[in-house]
Amino acid sequence: MANSATFRIRRVKCRDEMGGSFRENFGNDEIKGAVFSADLRGSTKNSGRFDIYPDFDDGDVKTFDPPFEAVTLDLAGKTDEVELALSVLLIESQLTEGDGLEKAWEEFVKIYGEALKEEVKKRELTVEQAYAVAQPGYLAPERISERVRGRIPVDVLVGGGTMAASESTGTATATLENDTDLMDPNEGASEEAENGWLEKTGDAFVAALITACALYVVKFAGDAVGGLLAEAQDKFFPPVKINAKIDANTPPETVPPNATGVVEFRGHDGIYEMEWDILVR
Repeated sequence: MANSATFRIRRVKCRDEMGGSFRENFGNDEIKGAVFSADLRGSTKNSGRFDIYPDFDDGDVKTFDPPFEAVTLDLAGKTDEVELALSVLLIESQLTEGDGLEKAWEEFVKIYGEALKEEVKKRELTVEQAYAVAQPGYLAPERISERVRGRIPVDVLVGGGTMAASESTGTATATLENDTDLMDPNEGASEEAENGWLEKTGDAFVAALITACALYVVKFAGDAVGGLLAEAQDKFFPPVKINAKIDANTPPETVPPNATGVVEFRGHDGIYEMEWDILVR
């Protein structure tokens, strides 16, 4: 049984350099990437900015051998089919941090948080139950018990909080006005009841992520995200959404069936393609 799934990049090909034929005469593309996602415990994941190739020209191919491991997702003990979703970005930039990618990440977190809020409500779950399932670290209130501490955007779910995200680490901090009132929702519950809300909360994380990745593409095309990044020094290709259903029973250190693909990026008069896979461990 696999415990985690790692999104990997096998190769990136420049089919048409950015800027059209005129710009191509004055320099090649310096391409970087980033991947946003969340795992089955509600922990948002940000690969941070990574280098792909600094000098792409038409027809150039960058092959990673072994494949580049961008982000790893916890499968939360699942033993059957698992659906994963990721937002993948290409960036033409000479920057190493900051600027547009940090803004792009903050917007992804916001969209995911709003989607998760709706999914929790649909399943008639409480915020405390969602906290109990989530793992420590992401947007965790500082003064609640370790069991209830979570990685859910608390300011979105319960209000009254603050948050600040980091591009380089994919983590953030948050505070609650009344976080001491959050108690362990599992206390006194039967095993059957506990398993029920654990499963529902896990389903909420997955559904929220799929929705967030889809909405992120749509909002990037409009002012909600794209307008925010219009004046950034980074040149962003519109993000690509990748969905993959994998079997968590796949033996570790293998790529499950259907966990490979090729996606296309178009933007700034350029065209790139990326071959990817997902390795389970």
